[in-house]
Order: sequence, then structure tokens, then C-alpha cells
Amino acid sequence: MYKVKFKPSTSDPCIFIRKEKGRKIIICLYVDDLLIAGSDPDEVKTVINLLQNEFEMSKSAPATEFLGIRLVFTPAELKLDQEDYIDKMLKRFNMSDCKPCSTPLEPKCFLQQI
Repeated sequence: MYKVKFKPSTSDPCIFIRKEKGRKIIICLYVDDLLIAGSDPDEVKTVINLLQNEFEMSKSAPATEFLGIRLVFTPAELKLDQEDYIDKMLKRFNMSDCKPCSTPLEPKCFLQQI
């Protein structure tokens, strides 16, 4: 990752960040799964090409799921959920008929920009 100018995050060694010319690209890496995010689509494509030159990569398509988290993109937002993963776990442990319990997010919880 250093070869393509990415540095590991100080909070998670599986997250790599590259800041160049005011543009930021973030890579989440877990074993052989890779998620690339950035605000500039052309820069993301450039990074994908650089990585394909260094590593064998199977595909580069918009992500719909990563590590059990479903990603739903709309023009205004990115929604994340684990509904499919939860359903799978409930079935695995014979709890498909259990009653749901609401666990709302803390009020006024804001994500910090990195």
C-alpha cells in the first residue's frame, strides 16, 4: 500500500488513507476483500488501476455489500444495514421466530469526518 502512497490509519491497521491534491481516498482491507471510497470518481479509478498493476484483482464494481454490511447508495445518502446478516444468524441459531427489540441510535450522534 505504501507503493501507491497509502498510509495506515492510526485507529485501524486495516484502513488506509491517501491524501493528495486536496483529494482523499480511503481503502478498507480485510483479508482479500477491498473497499475503496473517495469523493472524486476519476481519482478512485486511478487508484484502482494502480492497485491492479500491483495486485491480482477480480473485479472493480460499485459495492453493494462488504463484510456482512449492505451498502445502499442514493443521490443524497449512503445507508448501511446488516439485515441479511442478522437474518442469517437468527436462522443459524434457530431464533427466526424471536420477537424484535428496538435499539435506536443515540440521539444527536454525529459521525466524525476524517
